[in-house]
Amino acid sequence: MQLVMLTSRNNLTISLGVATMQAEMATNYGLIMAGAALAAVPIVAVFLIFQKSFTQGITMGAVKG
Repeated sequence: MQLVMLTSRNNLTISLGVATMQAEMATNYGLIMAGAALAAVPIVAVFLIFQKSFTQGITMGAVKG
């Protein structure tokens, strides 16, 4: 969906930018790994902030009865 909506390379999301770097002729794996790590930072930060809520929700859903 992102590739259809975004036509300019300047407006790509991080995940789509990393995917397009793999398709180029000369692949720079260091740059791809840096982009993947950069894309994972917000997800890890949200998890660390709300870790207590996540674990409480999981345990409440796992309790039978």
